[in-house]
Parts: sequence; C-alpha cells; structure tokens
Amino acid sequence: MALEVETRTADNGITVVAATGRLDVAGAPMLKEAISEVVKNGPPRIVIDMEGVSFVDSTGLGSVISALKQIRGSQGELRLAAPNQQARVVLELTTLDRVFPYYATVEEALTGF
Repeated sequence: MALEVETRTADNGITVVAATGRLDVAGAPMLKEAISEVVKNGPPRIVIDMEGVSFVDSTGLGSVISALKQIRGSQGELRLAAPNQQARVVLELTTLDRVFPYYATVEEALTGF
C-alpha cells in the first residue's frame, strides 16, 4: 500500500502528520513534502502519527531524519507517535530512539509539548 499522508492541527496548535501505508522509497517523498509544507509556516511543532505505518525501510527512516533536521533548523520540535513494533526495532537498532522521542499514542506525544 502506497503511503498516504494527512495533516491536521491539534487543539493546542501542534501539527499532527498522520501517515498510513509503507514508509519506504516510494512513500518517503510524500512525508518529506508534508513536513516541508508545515515548516513553511514558522517554527514547527510536529507529531508524526505512525499508527497506520505498516513498514519502514532505510529510505523511510532517512525521510524522518531529514524531517528532524529541517524542523530543528527552523527552531521546531518533532515527536513520533504510535510506531509499530517493526518501526521501534529499527529505531532501537540504529539508536535513533535516543534522537527521536516516541510515544505510545498521539495524545501522549501532544502532552507537554
């Protein structure tokens, strides 16, 4: 399944980027484009909702790293929410779990931003 990306603004003004499908070589550009649109509007505070992401490969992970660099370069903050077990294992094996704070749910990620 190709990656689908939807963006919404939570009640506290934080942008939630919900991804559904495979975050791989085909889907990574869609995520990058969605993040770039949010960054244009000022210092971004973004949660990437990964609950619907079924698979992450190195290109998909690279798109998340690229998003982090772009967001931090704009004085913003990025959090990940609801990554599945495969995504968590990838984050832990690459030690990126130390770079990306990730939370069990979007609601947890939004708290205390």
